[in-house]
Amino acid sequence: MTEVAEGSTDTFLPTLADPDRLAALDHTGLLAGDGDPALDRVARLASTLVDAPRAFVTLVTPERQHLAGMVRRDDPENTSRETPLSASLCQFAVATEEPLVIADSHRDPLVRDMEPVRNGAVGAYAGVPLRTSDGDVLGTLCVVDRSPRTWDDDHLALLDDLTALAAHEVEQRLGSVQGRRLRELAQQVAREVPPLADALHSLAEIADAQEEPRLHRYASLSRSRMETVLSLARRLGQASSGASARQRPRVAVDLRAVAERCVRSARAVTGTDAIRLDVGPEPLLVTCDPSGLERSITHVVVTALHHSGGGAPVELALGRSRPVGAHAGGRHATVATLTVTARDSRVPTGELARIVSRFHEATCDETPSGQPEVPATIRIAGGAVVAESGSVHGRASTEGPLVLRTQWPLTSGGAVSAR
Repeated sequence: MTEVAEGSTDTFLPTLADPDRLAALDHTGLLAGDGDPALDRVARLASTLVDAPRAFVTLVTPERQHLAGMVRRDDPENTSRETPLSASLCQFAVATEEPLVIADSHRDPLVRDMEPVRNGAVGAYAGVPLRTSDGDVLGTLCVVDRSPRTWDDDHLALLDDLTALAAHEVEQRLGSVQGRRLRELAQQVAREVPPLADALHSLAEIADAQEEPRLHRYASLSRSRMETVLSLARRLGQASSGASARQRPRVAVDLRAVAERCVRSARAVTGTDAIRLDVGPEPLLVTCDPSGLERSITHVVVTALHHSGGGAPVELALGRSRPVGAHAGGRHATVATLTVTARDSRVPTGELARIVSRFHEATCDETPSGQPEVPATIRIAGGAVVAESGSVHGRASTEGPLVLRTQWPLTSGGAVSAR
């Protein structure tokens, strides 16, 4: 099982450590470092069709990047199947669950300070998230060039199609693991049923003869063994129908601590100091999906940096205020707020809407966790694109800054998640 070392959480983006995602990575059987011939073929196809010297099918863990499929036409002697996480541009596509397209890495504020960019190994990059049917993004299919270049739409469409092919190959491996688990569960059921049948048969014989204390003992034994079988049957049913719907509980967390962790990790990973956090000393306890909140903050920070011209920092501000919008007029006199401002960032409309939807999914208390994201509404106001969903409001334009604001009712009392 992939585990995260204690004290290392500032060296990777928090979303990489999602337990469901780590379990799926382990179940692929592709982390051993031997690679996969089918995924090597996908990488070679990507390299040829997109005319890029290098292509990789990557699997990203909190410690390193595994190259399950690869081709290095400009360096065929290099057969290494993994790289340190610090050299991974794919981690940003995994964390945001969005394609990452970089024409000139030396000019992109998100990656320009990373070692593979500074040493000339990566001049241009395009990566598409590799997503399983359960929604876990395990890695990417990416292409890399040492020189800056423009990735045209036809090449990106091909890369998207080939990523679907790579995802299918990974699903085949996950399906094989699932089948093995089904067989193991079936064998357990087969072992448990005969003793149950014996116990029930003995109970029936005693009941037919007469009532006596042994009847109660056999009845108790029968109930105990029946519970075992029922439990196994439930597990077998869940396994045979695929992964059950994931319910991520909403718990009380300190918004300040989550934001600080996300900002520290983003600074460490990107090597930039262009991420600022303004937060007071008091905890801000809110109820939300902690994993979803980490993904949302990471998503907006990474996206704002990537689309920035490099002339202004990405600024996050936490505080308390009177409620507006969805929470106005409610029973909460004060709410916790998070405002993200990137004055030099031009985020595409579609990506702004997805960021807003993701924040809403993590923060709202009326939509069950694990359900599909609530689509954000899009409108044009004052020459800017405005995306809104619940208490989350995002605004971007070609002239003005990216501004995202969300609010939570403050939570009083209760246990606070350690996340």
